[in-house]
Amino acid sequence: MHLKFSIFGSFAVLLLCIGNGSLADAWVARGNYYNAAHPGKCVISDTIIISPGESVKSPTSCSQIHCANEKGDARIVGCGAILPPDGCKWGEHVNRNAPFKECCARHLICEGGLTKEMELYQQDTWEMFSPNFKNSL
Repeated sequence: MHLKFSIFGSFAVLLLCIGNGSLADAWVARGNYYNAAHPGKCVISDTIIISPGESVKSPTSCSQIHCANEKGDARIVGCGAILPPDGCKWGEHVNRNAPFKECCARHLICEGGLTKEMELYQQDTWEMFSPNFKNSL
């Protein structure tokens, strides 16, 4: 099934807000998941069908899909953009299949390897996405 984005629904980058140790929504898109075979629902895939007011992690990306109404309109929320330190970049996801926000965590890759300081930076970043990452290094 193809996701159809509305004109308004092209990716809109929002500011990354971090408060109380949680990550705010970083990008939001709108899409339509209407399927005449399942009126009043959002049909995410052949096996994922949700009602208005329900949310589900996207089966194809680290994002959350919220079914907005019985017309199939949905709000898709993705991971925040966190700037890596100088000389570093973000690598693969720690666990792309984890629940949304936890799946946003990525490995930090730095020139010359990770110093203790960069390991702590990576750990702090992971903890923004989930307390489950605490002391996981």
